[in-house]
Amino acid sequence: MQSVRDYGRGHQSLLSPGSTEKPDETSEAYSDRIKKLTTQEEFAQLEKIARQNRTEKGRVLGGGWKIYDFYEGAGTPESTGMPKAADYARRVATLKKWIAAYPESAVPRLSLAFLYTEQAWKIRGSDYADKVSDSQWEQFADGNAQGKVMLLEAATLTDKDPMWYALMQRIALSDGWDRPQARALFDQAVTFEPGFYNYYRNYAVYLLPQWYGDSGDVVAFAEETAKRVAEPDGSIFYYQILTAHGYWDNESVMALQRAYYPKLRQGYLNNTRLYGYSNLTANRIALLACAFSDKEPARDAFASVTTKDKSIWGGGPGFEQYRAWANTP
Repeated sequence: MQSVRDYGRGHQSLLSPGSTEKPDETSEAYSDRIKKLTTQEEFAQLEKIARQNRTEKGRVLGGGWKIYDFYEGAGTPESTGMPKAADYARRVATLKKWIAAYPESAVPRLSLAFLYTEQAWKIRGSDYADKVSDSQWEQFADGNAQGKVMLLEAATLTDKDPMWYALMQRIALSDGWDRPQARALFDQAVTFEPGFYNYYRNYAVYLLPQWYGDSGDVVAFAEETAKRVAEPDGSIFYYQILTAHGYWDNESVMALQRAYYPKLRQGYLNNTRLYGYSNLTANRIALLACAFSDKEPARDAFASVTTKDKSIWGGGPGFEQYRAWANTP
C-alpha cells in the first residue's frame, strides 16, 4: 500500500477523451502488431509507442485504450494455439533482454508483470477454489509474486504509467486485499488517470459475490460512478462497469436486472458514437438487451456480431438461445 500511495504522488490527470479522431484499428490487430514487434526485439520502437500512448491516450475500435492492448501484446507470447510453458519462457527471456537494454524504463517491467500474472490466472483456471489443485495454487501464487516484484521495481523508476495500477489491481484480487485497501487502490488509480476504464472494470470484478463483494455491490458502484462523472462519460462508465463480467448465467442476469437499462443502453450508444463498433461491444449489448427483454435492439446487436465472444457468454448455450429468441417475431 505504501507503493500505491507513493506511485502517483504529485500527478493528477483530468478526465479527457484523449484523441478526438474515431479509432480505425481493432484491439486484436493492435495487440498483434505489438506482439510481433516484441518478438522481433524492436525495443526502441516499442519504447516510442509506449510514450506516445501515455501522451495521446489513444483508443481502438470499441473504446479500449491502446495502452492496455500494448501490454497485452508485449506480455503475451506468440504461439500456435494456446501458449505453452516454453512459449512463456521465451517471452520472459525477450522481456529480460528489453530490461537490460532499457534499465530505466518501466515498460518492459510492466510487460513482464502482465505476462507473469496472466500466466498465473490461466494456470489457476476459472473453477471454484475447491476445484483448483494444490499444484495450480502454488503456480498461481508464484506467478503473482513475480508480477508483484516487477511492479515494485517499476515503482522506483521515474516514468509512470497508468497500467501500473491496473496490474496492481490484479494483485489485489489474487492476494485478497480487504475492501478498504482495494478501494484505496482504485481511488489512487482514478486520480492518476480518471478515464482509464479498466480501473472501473477491475474494481467491479473485485466486488462480485464470487470474489469479495455482496449481491448488488457492482450496481451500487456503477450508480455511484454515474452520479459523480458528467456525461457522456458517466453513462459510458456505467455501461463499462456493468459489463465487466459475463452475465450469461441466470444468477448474473438477475443481478444485472437491478441496473437501470436506459442508462446502460445510453452508455453503449455514447461509447459507440465516440469510439466506433467492435465485435466485443456488439456481444455486450446483445446480452444486455436480452437481459432486459428488449427484442429489437437485441436483434440488431446479434446481426452485428461476427463471432460469439466467450468472455461474455461463457461456453454454454446462452448465446444461441438468446439469439433465437431475438429473431422470433
